[in-house]
Amino acid sequence: MAKKHEKSTFETGDKGALAGHLYHMEPELRMLEGVVAALQAMSTTADMVEPIALAALAYVGGESLQKVLIAWRSALATHRQQQKEGTQK
Repeated sequence: MAKKHEKSTFETGDKGALAGHLYHMEPELRMLEGVVAALQAMSTTADMVEPIALAALAYVGGESLQKVLIAWRSALATHRQQQKEGTQK
């Protein structure tokens, strides 16, 4: 039997939406941390690094960065909306 998809706070916009946006940034930040660690390891070796390896790291890092930026902007928008709603009460 297929599981019913339940919307998370990230999707529904409940009070925990801000925390949800920040929570969804974590996997991408870990990916970026790994990319930076790989680049640091490559920089300390005396071996030549193949351009294809750098291209792969750039692609993965760029994709993760885009996701973090989207989540960050969503978190800021949610925070502004929550502040606006708080001042109107």
